[in-house]
Amino acid sequence: MGRTTAIVGTLALAGAALLAVACGGDASKPKQEGPGPPRETQAIEEGEATARTVEVTALAVSQGPDGYTGEAITDRITVGPSETGEMKVSFAETEVSGIGPSLSASGWTGVALASLLLGIDPRQYEFKFEPEGGHVDGNSSSGLYTVGVLAAILGEDIDPDTAMTGGINPDGTIGPVGGIPHKIRGAAEAGKKAVIIPAMQRFDVDLNTGESVDLVELGSSLGLEVKPVSTVYEAYELLTGSELPQPSAMGTPQMPSNAFNKLKAAATEWLGRYEAAVDRFVALPETLGYEDDLFAATQYASAANSSLEQGLAAVAYERASTAASLAEGALQAVTLAEAYVNSGIEGLAAEVQALASVETRLAATLQRLESEPPRSATDLLALTDAYSNAAIAFGLASDAGALLQFLQETEVTEDEALGLILAIARDYTEADFYLDAAENNLVYGFGFGESPPPEPEVVTAIAETVRRAADANLALIDALILEGQAEAAGVTVERVRSFFVNNDANYGAALGAAASTAYFRNTIKDETQASVAVLGSSLSAWGESAAVLAKYYSLDAQLDEGFNVVGFGRERALSDMLELADERAANLISLVAEEEPVSALYYHENATSYREGSAQDKVTALFYNWQAAVFGEALAYFNGTFDSAISDAGASPLWEWGAASVAPAGAGASGDGETTPTSTPTPD
Repeated sequence: MGRTTAIVGTLALAGAALLAVACGGDASKPKQEGPGPPRETQAIEEGEATARTVEVTALAVSQGPDGYTGEAITDRITVGPSETGEMKVSFAETEVSGIGPSLSASGWTGVALASLLLGIDPRQYEFKFEPEGGHVDGNSSSGLYTVGVLAAILGEDIDPDTAMTGGINPDGTIGPVGGIPHKIRGAAEAGKKAVIIPAMQRFDVDLNTGESVDLVELGSSLGLEVKPVSTVYEAYELLTGSELPQPSAMGTPQMPSNAFNKLKAAATEWLGRYEAAVDRFVALPETLGYEDDLFAATQYASAANSSLEQGLAAVAYERASTAASLAEGALQAVTLAEAYVNSGIEGLAAEVQALASVETRLAATLQRLESEPPRSATDLLALTDAYSNAAIAFGLASDAGALLQFLQETEVTEDEALGLILAIARDYTEADFYLDAAENNLVYGFGFGESPPPEPEVVTAIAETVRRAADANLALIDALILEGQAEAAGVTVERVRSFFVNNDANYGAALGAAASTAYFRNTIKDETQASVAVLGSSLSAWGESAAVLAKYYSLDAQLDEGFNVVGFGRERALSDMLELADERAANLISLVAEEEPVSALYYHENATSYREGSAQDKVTALFYNWQAAVFGEALAYFNGTFDSAISDAGASPLWEWGAASVAPAGAGASGDGETTPTSTPTPD
């Protein structure tokens, strides 16, 4: 956002700097929560099944005196029945602190995604990972670990002559990793016959020479076959020789006419708010440089009107709400600046205090959501999406409240105070718009589908699985992004975390949504509604955190001085990821065409539109396609589509489980591979 006055420019700079110093990340850092209230589970009879172990070949890259080298590492994955009905994931270490945080997160990701792909309740299982070697770390085994867990559950063996490297995305597509030329050489030295790599990385950089390498040709020259894969389904078949069961497409769903009309009406209402804000803005005697914000709002409003003319109601709604948000935000910013000019800090603080009423509105919105029992599985997903938006609003309001308390209790300079006040105002204003979105989810998303909503324990099983996937992603962000940035800058991780919260909307939303889980559990008394709320908050945290990993780690985002994404070091990978995500979302939505999957269709329609936009728009397109895939897949579990596919394929886990339904597809992102004691993690 452009600022043309000295006053406003100083406020923005002070806000960014002080936020990093003042908050320390505590306001936004999610609290670690347990599995929630005890849930009923179906006990597994003694002797019904025993644990089963599979061995998988991961690939590592290390840096030593002679440069980067790769090696093959055999890891063991054991899955057995849980005696307590609680989800347990453990890691066997042969050295003190031998397993790093990235590898641990990869294991959790593998468990969560495998459970979701099969529609099982992971609380009925115990999972154990035993990496070979004393000290290991890295995230490039998350795709392989997912296949390994799937194989152990389904009773399949893994081909010992085939190794794999690759991250994994929420929709089950295999994401990019680093150091693949060295890993292929390591696999060849270990006598492997094949290496599975992400399909989007036919070419990768040799870290020693800096040159691009054709990986298929490299493998051929070393006597092994390099096999690119796009999804976990392809990887599973290559590693086990069996197909991983999945449903077939049922049709091509369209946005129901009733939902279309409601979205169109809501878009028109948002445009009305935009126009009212513009009228008030242009009538101001001084606009203090916020004309740039209004210009951006005007562009979104124009896009909304164009979308309405093209019959794209979901896109029109998205653009119109953004236009209104920007216009009203610009108007609010001028109001705050005038309060400061006329009445100083006290007048500005009073204006901001008035915005805190959003906290009262949050409680009222949650009461409204709780009073709306879903009639169908499609309704339940609309309610889930509403809670997702409420979760982000909670995070924003919590950040604002923490900053306001800090301002009241701490002596700061005037410039620092101004920056904090504007940051507080921004958070409260955005929280208010997310609450609008939550209420609109019910307006256009309810009243569709025929399958009944799932039982609360099924939703709880899904919610707890997705929550762990989100936690794994947040742990990866710490290990793969924030810690490196902190070390390079010579500051604490908490300082870097605060900076990212203030400057990256995806990361701030992920932390805020994760932190809302405890609040939802304590505030929402109805067990069914509480389980849906936790699912909503967890889905937001999972999807937003996956976008952060994709942006900064998998795709190597290029940033300008304002911390805006302007390009990617892996443009080809981004193009392939967008194509795969679009195909995956369309396929999963087609599974549930008869259920009128409004929420999934909303995300998919907007993802298609965002693909043609800016660099950040492309990240949003990825995120929206992942959301569309997750909602489509969840609905397929709810109505039994996945259960039928697994049964028709003649496949079944080793033993029965309790709540045998789960929802979306995996989590995570790519990494640079397991590392040995002398290794230094390599840049992706």
